[in-house]
Amino acid sequence: MEFIILIVVVAAGGWFGVAGVRTVPSGQVGVVTKVFDTRPRRPEDDPRVSFLDAAGPQARLLHGNTRTWLVPWLYRVELVPQTYVPSGTIGVVVAKAGVARPPDSSIAQHVECDHFQDGERFLRDRGQQGRQLEVLPSGFYDINPVLFEVITVHTPEAMAREGLTAQALAEIEIEIGETGVVVTHFGAKPHLVDVGPPVDGHRSFQLPWVFLAGGGWRGVQRETLDEGGRYTLNPWFAHVVEVPTRVLILEWTKDKKTTSNLDISLGQVVLDVQGYTVRLDMKQTVRIPATAAPGIVRNFGLGGQGEAGGRSSVQEFVKKELAATVDAYFRRISSRYRIQEFITRYNEVCNELAGEVRQALDRTGVDAITTTLENFECDEPEINDMRRQIAVQQESVKLEEAKLAELRARKASEEVRNETALQQVKVEEERRRLDFVELKMLVELLGPEHVTVERVLAQWVKVNVPQYIGGSDVMGMLQSMPMAQTRDIMAMIKNVAARAEPDPSELTSGNNGSAEN
Repeated sequence: MEFIILIVVVAAGGWFGVAGVRTVPSGQVGVVTKVFDTRPRRPEDDPRVSFLDAAGPQARLLHGNTRTWLVPWLYRVELVPQTYVPSGTIGVVVAKAGVARPPDSSIAQHVECDHFQDGERFLRDRGQQGRQLEVLPSGFYDINPVLFEVITVHTPEAMAREGLTAQALAEIEIEIGETGVVVTHFGAKPHLVDVGPPVDGHRSFQLPWVFLAGGGWRGVQRETLDEGGRYTLNPWFAHVVEVPTRVLILEWTKDKKTTSNLDISLGQVVLDVQGYTVRLDMKQTVRIPATAAPGIVRNFGLGGQGEAGGRSSVQEFVKKELAATVDAYFRRISSRYRIQEFITRYNEVCNELAGEVRQALDRTGVDAITTTLENFECDEPEINDMRRQIAVQQESVKLEEAKLAELRARKASEEVRNETALQQVKVEEERRRLDFVELKMLVELLGPEHVTVERVLAQWVKVNVPQYIGGSDVMGMLQSMPMAQTRDIMAMIKNVAARAEPDPSELTSGNNGSAEN
C-alpha cells in the first residue's frame, strides 16, 4: 500500500511539474491570467490588469522563445503574436488600464516603460489611461494586448475610431528642397504675434514629453524639420506642414492651371492705360527660406499633414501677399502712365515693380529673386507692333553692352583696348538706333507737332530764367533761349517722320525720347 501511495505521489508530482511548464514560441508572447486570488487584493493594484499578482489578467508577459513554470490550476496562459509595426510607419498606443487622466487633459503623461513592453513598470509608476505620447517605430514588440492597444496601419477599425489615417501613421519624410514646419497640439499658451521658441532635447519633436516639460508652446514652432530627414512624430501631439524651400517660379498667365499649382490664383495682368487695354504675362521667382516657413504657415493657414498642407499655405501667401502687391502696383501706374510712356519705359516698369515686390516680401522673410514682364498684348495691333520694334532694339543694346562688359573684363592689351573702343562705338550706335525707334513711335502715336512741342518745352524748362524780368533783363533772357536747339529738334523730328530707318550720325544721346516726357 505504501508503495502504491508513493507511486501515486510521484506520478502526481511528475504531472504537476510537466503541466506547469509553459513554452512560448518565437514570434509570440504569453498573456497570463490568474484564476483566483491567493492573497488579499491591494488597494493600489489596478482592478483591470494586476501588477501585484491579484486574480485576473496580469501585467507581466511571457516572452517568446522561453519556457516558464507556473502553477497549473492557478494560471492560464494565452499565446498571441508579437505586436508588429510595418516598415516606414509608426504605431500609437492607447492604455486600457492605469490611473485616470485629469479632466482637462486629452493625452496621458509619459511613463518610461521600454516602449510599453514593461507593463508592470507602467502601472507601478502610475501610468495614465488613454492616448500615450510615445510612439512605436517600425519593428516587433512584446506588448501585452490586455493592457495596451497598439494602433497601426493594419488596424483600420481602431484607426477610424481614433480619427487617424494611414498618412498620419506614416513616418514623416522631408523631401530635398522642402522644410517641415511643426504645429503642436499641446503646450503652453502661445503669444499672439510669434511662433513657438526653440526647446532643447526633444529630438525634433520625437520626444514630446521633453518638449512639454521644457515649456514648449502650442501651435507653429520656429524650429523646423530638415530636408532629407525621416521623423517619427505622434499625430495626436503634432502635425507637419511641408513648405517648399527650393526656388519657385510663379507665373501670371492666361494658361489653365491645376489646383495643386502654387500660382493657381495668378491670372494674366490686365490693365487700362489711357483707354488702351493692355495684357501682360509676368514671371516672379521666389525662395522661402526655412527660417521664413513658420511665419508663412502661421499667417497664411496651418494646413494639414503632408505636402498638400504646405501647398495650401503657400497658395494663400501667393494670393494675399504677392498677387495683392502686383495688383496694387499696376492699378496705380495705369492711371499715371500714358500709353507711349508705358511701352517705351517697359523695363523701368519692370524694375520698379521688382523693387515693390522685394520690399513687400522682405516683411515676410521671403527672397524675391527675379521679376520679369514677358508677353505684351494690346487690343490695338499698331501698339503691339511698336512695342515689338522697341523690344527687339532693346535686346540689341543689351547684347552689345554684354559684349562690351566682356571685353572690359579681359586682360588689358593694345589689341583688347582697340576692340573695346570699337565695341563702345557699336553700343552707342545701338542706343541711338533705340532712340530713333522710340522717337518714331511717339511721332506716329502723337503726331510730329505734338512731339516737337514736348521736346522744345523740355529744353526750355532747363533755361535758368530769373524770377523777375524787367528792362535789360529781357534781352538777356532771349539770348539765353535755346533757339538753335529748338531748330535742331524740329528738323530732326521732321526727318524721323519721313524715314523708316535711322541715320545714327544725326542722333545724339542727348535727344533721348524714351524717358523725358
